[in-house]
Amino acid sequence: MGSTSDFEGLITHGPWGTFFQGEEWAYKPKGSIEKIIVQHGEAVDSITFQSNSSEDESQGRFFGDNVLRTTSEVTTISIDCSNEYLMSISGTVGRVKAYDVVKSICFKTNLNVYGPYGIDEGTAFSYEVKDEVIVGFHGRAGNYYLIAIGVYVIPKSPASLPTFTYEGKIKNELCSRMSRVVMPRDVGPWGAGGGKAWDDGVFSTIKQVHVHVGELNVIYALQFEYQKRDGKSILSQIHGGTDGLEIKRVNLDKHDEFITGISGFYGPVKGYNGLETIASISFHTNKMIHGPFGEERGAGYVYFCSTPYPGKVVGFHGRNNGFLGAIGVHMEYF
Repeated sequence: MGSTSDFEGLITHGPWGTFFQGEEWAYKPKGSIEKIIVQHGEAVDSITFQSNSSEDESQGRFFGDNVLRTTSEVTTISIDCSNEYLMSISGTVGRVKAYDVVKSICFKTNLNVYGPYGIDEGTAFSYEVKDEVIVGFHGRAGNYYLIAIGVYVIPKSPASLPTFTYEGKIKNELCSRMSRVVMPRDVGPWGAGGGKAWDDGVFSTIKQVHVHVGELNVIYALQFEYQKRDGKSILSQIHGGTDGLEIKRVNLDKHDEFITGISGFYGPVKGYNGLETIASISFHTNKMIHGPFGEERGAGYVYFCSTPYPGKVVGFHGRNNGFLGAIGVHMEYF
């Protein structure tokens, strides 16, 4: 689903929501997004996007339930493409009847905040661009609700390119050049807010991961063995708590295996008064998937996944809150 796009090398963030229901969708317009139409009630029923480009196969793309319920309303967000652009998406996910859905959604531009639409309760998610521009959306949709939503972005101003100025639409002639820039990029973290932030920095590669697990089936902590540019190894601090009962190791092939991304779930820790942490994590490499470690979660927990854009993980960052509260990656793109 979704229109074709001239953009090469899109970076994917999300989607936030569940991966176990509905069908995948993607919206990658050739022009700029000028309208977002949200049908909402007890949750987000559907979402529709329209671009300002007559070259798109379909200027408007609809995802979710097209039936307007008596308890729902429709809100149209009009974006002034000449001087307004999307900066962040946020909302909540949770359960309605038998469905895990997007309960509420909010969009922020450089000029306005739109929303939240729906019922602002459940597990929160958010993503705010830094040196990037939101150019499209993706996710999952069912017959009754919007199930999950994520964003496509492109880098705004890599140092090796001329200064990029947003003028209401992305300059397509720069996109293919941007996709070939090799540079570390900060992605995430995903997980709970608060706690103590940590950042290991950027290295040549990751040689080993120590995953601390215990009775609660959450990720108690992570520790990484990095290889520096000069070939020497360095062991990071233990990120998280120290109460784990077992350490599971991810040993990477010394010659040609490297981590390309991570995925997992985060959500509340049972018995800890709403404290949220990373419940499970998998490490994706160019050869296989290591994991999942912890417990694969469903309802009430939020799935996360780092960008599938070709590259390798060269470092990690996140937050501690007695457990591994949040995790993100530093990427080097090919």
